[in-house]
Amino acid sequence: MQYNVTCNKCNRTFMITADGNDKIHCNCPYCGESLLVNLPTLASPVTPSVQQPIMGQGEQKGSGSTLKVLLTILIVLFLGGLAVFGYIYWNNQKEVAQQELQAQRKAQADSMMQVRAQIEAQEAEAQRQDEKRKSICRFLESFYKKAVLTDDADADFYSRYLTDYCHRMVFGTEGSYDYDVDEATVWWGAFGNTATEPDFNQLQRNLKVDAIDDNWYKVRLSQDGETEYRQVKVLSQDGHILIDDVR
Repeated sequence: MQYNVTCNKCNRTFMITADGNDKIHCNCPYCGESLLVNLPTLASPVTPSVQQPIMGQGEQKGSGSTLKVLLTILIVLFLGGLAVFGYIYWNNQKEVAQQELQAQRKAQADSMMQVRAQIEAQEAEAQRQDEKRKSICRFLESFYKKAVLTDDADADFYSRYLTDYCHRMVFGTEGSYDYDVDEATVWWGAFGNTATEPDFNQLQRNLKVDAIDDNWYKVRLSQDGETEYRQVKVLSQDGHILIDDVR
């Protein structure tokens, strides 16, 4: 006879066939649980039941394979995310390093340009000062040749190249001792040498002017093997070079 049996473990119902025994051992076809079934004394008609599909090993393997695939996909996505993050971080660090390197190079270039500009400015200033000294030396050489080392020196005319201070120092002021002395004598005493008989040709040939600093210049007066020096101070007023002192 056929009997309906409910599994104690999975609570699923299945059908068995037995003949006149009080008890029977069987296994649940769904979960494999071993069961001891007590058969009823009077057999009751059995209504055939639709068996639930039993998950076979193939389905279990398919489910396990799907889980493995999902885990593999998750791992790949995780590792891929790490790789992308690592690449982005490395690329950002590379860009930062390049920017810092460019900034350093720019700072070095700017510093070199500043140093070069300073050097060029210093060289230009030195050249300007050198040209200024050469110009003053030429002025003093011309002044001495035309206004001092010549027979017809015109002290009154060339006194225009003296500042007021130097003019008073050379010619004196009204009422002073030097004021009544002959202009030519005073002029030669201020700018000439101490030779008894000056040789103007020889003095002009040996004339040399050198810069002491920006304002003072040394004039060499040499004749007959004797050399004397005059120190002349010059100033620039209204674009003109004037003699401010002589010693």
